[in-house]
Amino acid sequence: MAKDNDDGATTRSGARRPVVTLRDVAKAAGVGLATASRALDPASRYVTDDARLRVHDAATKLGYRPNSSARATTTGATPTIAMVVSDIRDPYNAQLVHGAINAARHRGLMVTISGTEHAADDEVRVIRMLRSQRPLALVLAGARGGTNTSHAALLRELERYERDGGRIVVAGEDELPFDTAIVPRREGARLLITSLAELGYRSVALIRPNGDSSGVRSWETGIAEGARQTGVHVDHVAHLRDVPMSREGGYAAATELLSARRADVDALVAATDTMALGAMSAMRTIGLVPGTDIGVAGFDDVVDADDVTPGLTSVNLALEAIGAAVVDMATSVPAEQRRAQQFEARITVRASTPPRG
Repeated sequence: MAKDNDDGATTRSGARRPVVTLRDVAKAAGVGLATASRALDPASRYVTDDARLRVHDAATKLGYRPNSSARATTTGATPTIAMVVSDIRDPYNAQLVHGAINAARHRGLMVTISGTEHAADDEVRVIRMLRSQRPLALVLAGARGGTNTSHAALLRELERYERDGGRIVVAGEDELPFDTAIVPRREGARLLITSLAELGYRSVALIRPNGDSSGVRSWETGIAEGARQTGVHVDHVAHLRDVPMSREGGYAAATELLSARRADVDALVAATDTMALGAMSAMRTIGLVPGTDIGVAGFDDVVDADDVTPGLTSVNLALEAIGAAVVDMATSVPAEQRRAQQFEARITVRASTPPRG
């Protein structure tokens, strides 16, 4: 239950301001004292979203500050959303986290971030450590690889956390049995190939990280669907040397591709914007002009793609909205059935893929 604060502030003249109590907040919000307490307790599941919002608005206007230490002692949970991402340097994850932080702020919650370097085994280790800190909810935002054994270990650890009263939400693929805000990679990739076909591109080569993950599989599935619908030929470059999902990885992959490039390949399509920017640098190194000699498209639209030269064609995945949605799911009244929320992808065509004659 939320506790009243007892550390009334002082004015500039030294006079002590009256302490704002939980009863004051309840009266301003038009709810009972018990409802106000539950609404301000992030671990409480038994309050409507409308009541929670009214109570938080009233608390903000009145300057009420619940005693977080007392609340954690009483409920066993801390007022935090713990986000587990695959790479904290990736602008993709920065967009997700930004959306989550904005949504959490309005609920009196903090967001913490942990990185796992795309490894399911590391994800298990991080989640085991986070369980001891008792966050209100865990948000899994990484594109994970790993073996069946590591995935089974991950699921066991998550189920233990859930049995202890925690909430779990996934921002990514619809692959785990928890509430999920689905990142529209598959549909975005299909739309990208469709858009390139409409611009006159007929043969594309893929730049992707060397490694299996649910995110990469969704992206490649969407690429294949778009190719079947439009007749665009796709070179599936799945066996390059170990290529990280980074600008350096895009540079290395493009260098290798272009050194043995078939004459009919007219565009490079990268799994992320950062890899696409690396590919553009590799093209310049060998004397090619991106967008003129060969088209380039990225994916996720998170690196100020319209500020590079040429502007990078990319796929906006609504990542900030997804970040906000996972917080909404984590703090709303639990549903009896697992929820999966869909989002729309949007293609932005820029100068890196001009129309072809």
